[in-house]
Amino acid sequence: MKWQRLLSFAIALVVLFVLGIAVYGAHVRSSAQALIDAAESIRSTADADREIAIWQKRSRESSWENSSAQTEDRSFDTRVENGWLHRLHICPPTAVALTITMRKSQLRSVILVMFTESRSNETAGVWVQEWFDSGTVTDFYVKRKDNSQSATVEFSSTAPEATRERAFALNADCLVKAKGCKTAQDILPGIWGLGVTPN
Repeated sequence: MKWQRLLSFAIALVVLFVLGIAVYGAHVRSSAQALIDAAESIRSTADADREIAIWQKRSRESSWENSSAQTEDRSFDTRVENGWLHRLHICPPTAVALTITMRKSQLRSVILVMFTESRSNETAGVWVQEWFDSGTVTDFYVKRKDNSQSATVEFSSTAPEATRERAFALNADCLVKAKGCKTAQDILPGIWGLGVTPN
């Protein structure tokens, strides 16, 4: 009977481990989606200040702020990683990061980046940057890099709302997929339909 108790105990441990991983994975995915949604929701300096305050409270260990007294430039960075899923070799290392830049207390840009490293140490990534400065990028373009593994999406805040939403629609599932996301298309579905400029 002792072996039956040991077997039951072992099964219970496995079940608890699997449940723990499932709960952690759901938390990572929801946090990543929340960060993606935060980037898409920023349309003004007030929106940026609101999201900075939210993420400073929510993610103190993975958020930081830099400022320059000389130029009055300020930037806020925060990120969500799939830490334990990567450490336990369940998923490749993947992260989504948000950077908000200010100049003289006015919103300058919002940058949303997702990158993932495959088993073969190849990195796939998408960099999305929206400019709020007047006189900056006015066109919407996508630049292909590394044979479609990575890309840059850059546009001004005057871009059509529907296109802008598509540009920020990074795939939060990439943080919890067993094999990760291997191409820019995996990370941002429909990316090549947004508009491509030559390399």
